[in-house]
Amino acid sequence: MSEHIYDKSDLINRFENILGLTLEKIDNKNFFNRIKEYSLQKGVAGSLIEQCVLGYEPDSKQEADLIVCEGENKIRTELKTTGIVISEKPVKHFVAKEPMSITAVGIYDIAEQTFETSHFWEKLEHMLIVYYHYMENHPVEAYDYRVFPIKGYEFHEFDELEVEALRQDWENVRFLAERIINHHPGERNKEWKKIVKQEYIDTHGELRRVLNYIDLAPKFPPRFRLKKPIVSSIIAKHFGYELEQLPGRYSTVSDIDKKCRELTERYSGELIGKLARRFGISIVSEKGIDRKGVAENIVTAMFGGTSKKINQIEIFEKFGLIAKTIVITSVGGRTEDMKLFHVNFDEIVQQELIEDDGTVREFMFEDSEFYSYFSDYEILCIIFQEPDYTILETLKRDYYFRHNSLSANKFIGFKRLLFSDDFIDNTVRRLWEDLRDKVINNKLVDVVQRNSDGFPKVNKSGDISSAPNFMKSKDNDVFMRGSGVDSALIHKTECVNGIKMLPQYVWIKGSAIIDELNNTEYL
Repeated sequence: MSEHIYDKSDLINRFENILGLTLEKIDNKNFFNRIKEYSLQKGVAGSLIEQCVLGYEPDSKQEADLIVCEGENKIRTELKTTGIVISEKPVKHFVAKEPMSITAVGIYDIAEQTFETSHFWEKLEHMLIVYYHYMENHPVEAYDYRVFPIKGYEFHEFDELEVEALRQDWENVRFLAERIINHHPGERNKEWKKIVKQEYIDTHGELRRVLNYIDLAPKFPPRFRLKKPIVSSIIAKHFGYELEQLPGRYSTVSDIDKKCRELTERYSGELIGKLARRFGISIVSEKGIDRKGVAENIVTAMFGGTSKKINQIEIFEKFGLIAKTIVITSVGGRTEDMKLFHVNFDEIVQQELIEDDGTVREFMFEDSEFYSYFSDYEILCIIFQEPDYTILETLKRDYYFRHNSLSANKFIGFKRLLFSDDFIDNTVRRLWEDLRDKVINNKLVDVVQRNSDGFPKVNKSGDISSAPNFMKSKDNDVFMRGSGVDSALIHKTECVNGIKMLPQYVWIKGSAIIDELNNTEYL
């Protein structure tokens, strides 16, 4: 098999010449008109880049794709063509469409490898990443990729701290595979592989808590993937959307845990009002009203940052940590329901999925945004506690407590909330399946909301209040709720099956959060 050797300046010239062009404009081999004839080893965009830009036919070899020559150096480089989409928050910027597939795990032989000699590291050490803008918010047929434009490219190498995290991730996977293999000595026949496969399926979920930048695709045989958060972090840097860098060294998520423990030792027990004073943070807005973001500002300052939002800090983005402030009652009781993410109804109705190799299979729960959100991300819970209100009269004499109702809440500490496999496979799946059933099978109904006397509720605009019959908090710990000022028709900007509704979000019930936190140790 011939090697694909290129001078780096030649590659730069080739990719500079296609920036801004759609895949159709790059197609010089009648690719899209004959797309069904191709074996799409790397998906539509990847196969087209290989054939029409680099001029070679796709292959299934496990080695890195290219040899890039720069002076006397010849560097094996992996070509990755990845889709990017636009996120509107906190500001408009590109993020990853999906995790980045790297290579097969090799459950049966990874125990005999080292990180430096692994296919995993060979694929990641030097990458040429090509970005195309996936301009739809729903899956499209292979032919429809022709309108997607090339937005950028980069020769990417991970920095020292990122390599540390990747090494730790690979070692954790290798350790699990080695443990499974050692459980089953003997001849490596078909029956042996079946037993090993089943033990891997039963135990691989334990990796989720210790992996930093990678996960394993949810099927067998497994594949290494870079999680969406780290891919989005790479994309943000390339396109100039810089998240705030914190002082200090954070190579793995355990380093964040360590910092959280330090902050807890230093500040636990202090009230928001006093912490605001310590960090010079205003507790009222320019309009003279309470600022709800005070607690978040304080925690950012604790970490040495200046951003208004915790999630504008790079380390949280890279490690897939979603920071949330949690307020528990004085006796550790129920907190507010937590808003998570906006529902993509185009994905909800998706029936099929096109694999990297072009094969088509049924779209499953494990392919959904619901599964990805709860498995790829963790909630860094910053916990405050409401006061015993018998002390409030004394506190109200102080400006910082008199002018903000949250100022008497006490900082307790941090917990890192990882949703269990059981929670995902039951509670989250239940909502996803119910939602698909109602939308796909036309069971969605707009239900008029009624008062206790049976008469319809009327909102301030004079419209009768109504909401779709999605699962509510009384039905499931993870549920649907619209987000808007009120249920007036003017705010119902989403339309599903002809029913106008508020933008719909996935929420988790406050009591369920408390239950999960009660089973989680403080950092």
